[in-house]
Amino acid sequence: MQFVARLLTQTLTPAIATPTLVALVFASVLGVMVVDRLEQARGQSIRSAFAQDTGEITLRIEERLRTYRQVLKGAHALFQASETVSRDEWRRYVAALNLPAEYPGIQGVGFAAHIPADQLARHERAVRAEGFPDYRVSPPGPRSEYSAIVFLEPFDWRNQRAFGFDMLSEPVRQQAMTRALHSGLPALSGKVRLVQETATDPQAGVLLYMPLFRRGADLGSPARREHALLGWVYGPFRMNDLVAGALAEAGPRIRLRIHDGHDTTPGTLLFDSHPDGDDTPDLSDRKLLELDGRVWTLLFDDTPRPGMRLTAHHWLETGAVVLICSLLVLLTAAAAAARSRAHALDRISSSLRSSEARYSTLVNLSRDGIAALDAKLNFSFVNPRLARLLGYPEDSLIGTPFSKLWPPGEPAVRNRLLTRLQRGEPASYEQDLLTADGRTLTAIVTDAPQQGKDGSLQGVILSVTDISERKASEERIRYLATHDSLTGLSNRASFLEQMNASLLMARRQHSRFALLYLDLDHFKEINDSLGHAAGDALLIETAQRLRHCLRASDLLARQGGDEFMALLHDMAGMNEALAVAEKIRRAVGAPVLLEGREAVVSVSIGVALYPEHGTDLDSLTRRADAAMYRNKSFRRTGDGSAVTRPAGQ
Repeated sequence: MQFVARLLTQTLTPAIATPTLVALVFASVLGVMVVDRLEQARGQSIRSAFAQDTGEITLRIEERLRTYRQVLKGAHALFQASETVSRDEWRRYVAALNLPAEYPGIQGVGFAAHIPADQLARHERAVRAEGFPDYRVSPPGPRSEYSAIVFLEPFDWRNQRAFGFDMLSEPVRQQAMTRALHSGLPALSGKVRLVQETATDPQAGVLLYMPLFRRGADLGSPARREHALLGWVYGPFRMNDLVAGALAEAGPRIRLRIHDGHDTTPGTLLFDSHPDGDDTPDLSDRKLLELDGRVWTLLFDDTPRPGMRLTAHHWLETGAVVLICSLLVLLTAAAAAARSRAHALDRISSSLRSSEARYSTLVNLSRDGIAALDAKLNFSFVNPRLARLLGYPEDSLIGTPFSKLWPPGEPAVRNRLLTRLQRGEPASYEQDLLTADGRTLTAIVTDAPQQGKDGSLQGVILSVTDISERKASEERIRYLATHDSLTGLSNRASFLEQMNASLLMARRQHSRFALLYLDLDHFKEINDSLGHAAGDALLIETAQRLRHCLRASDLLARQGGDEFMALLHDMAGMNEALAVAEKIRRAVGAPVLLEGREAVVSVSIGVALYPEHGTDLDSLTRRADAAMYRNKSFRRTGDGSAVTRPAGQ
């Protein structure tokens, strides 16, 4: 700077040198500031990208566990929808899930039976009679109760190691199983070593449990749930297999360590994507993930590689070189690929004629519908399977537009479909199709465009797979798993799951909500005197009246029998909750016409307020349940009101 200033003052007049020197100083300062801001912006961009990657990884892990929870709910619904579930039914159900492709990371789907000590011998004899002569519950030894893994699919060599294992004999598994039993909700275990593990590629493991109770059993208290317990539907997970897919493209750049709980000591480590990674990273992040009663601590570190910290100039030069080299490699690869394809096409053309008859036979015998369309998307070929699915004679569809099979009101879909096919882009999508008799068939349609040498669309090959029955079954199972079949209200398990979410939201927002337990008084007398049909009609009418008393944001469920539960969000205090309860009492107490006779019932209501009466799901339900039974007891003696709050409030 001093040399340039001296040169300017010596070679230029002061009138020119002075403003030039000022401009030089200003430009130098501005240049330094811009470079500094660019470096700051780059650093902020790196931090933002790192935070976004860690957030997406956390969300993918959480979504994966939620998806696997739905797998267990489906298996749970299979038990609830059947009188008994055989080993073969269980195998076919799990095989239909296609676990390796659809749910990577889950080791299997199993069922562990609950066995009282006095029934152990009978249980072992029953399983041996199924074709397992060496079956026994392990580990051996006297205990007050046992569990035994009786179903675990796929029943491969690894899962066979767990057949008959008593998970109640191991403290970590027992804790999760007990928590699931008492809450009635899915429960995730702490860190374990799965029985399936061998000395090759050992991994930490966790298990997700869902309790299974006798159908129709009263589950109003932990003691009743223990009495009604049949066992646990569960899924074992090997952590490396579970988490690897969630890292996606960020895996090489980010080191992820997962610890069970808040403690981050080596003993709690569940997963480490880079065991030999740097312990002093430039960027780190820590996230807590709540999963079915367990807390996982996720530690994220960046994994910088040499050459990543470059100046803007180096970035431009390196980017240009990389771009030119990449284009050269791509052009060379494209030329080589084109030459290879030309040779391959030359060889294939000689065998096409001999293969045509064989392919035609395969198409005609396919279990999927197969068709060919011309350039205008009219049918030019239909195999017998597709004709049977749609209910048309094969020849009647030839020349018919494919769009004729679509439901009305989709004219723009044809234009988008034709535009995509003209670009040569294949796709697979779900589509409703109209059959000859007017029914709607839901199918997976896979199309593959055929283009000429000039790139124009010559035709399209279609594959049509009927999924109508599968869609209907999925919807039915999902509904039965979460709703009461008589009243249409949410069932207890669904209500408690939604209540758990409301509890987490209330903690974050520091808000109140009220939990109401409701029990119809003298319902048994009406049921006995007028019959079960009248009792069912009374429950349906009561559910309708309860809906009218609550807001759209409130939750309502039937717990079982003549008991209901309601969750009132955003309560200002106990007085507001009691006002809603009084409104419910008056609505339920209005006369109702049953079997041509007018009947009047009353309702006992217990109210618990968060956080005054409890800060967790178990304590709130116990307080509301106790308040309701105390109210019912007082009303029988004539000393109580229609609504009570927890004792001491």
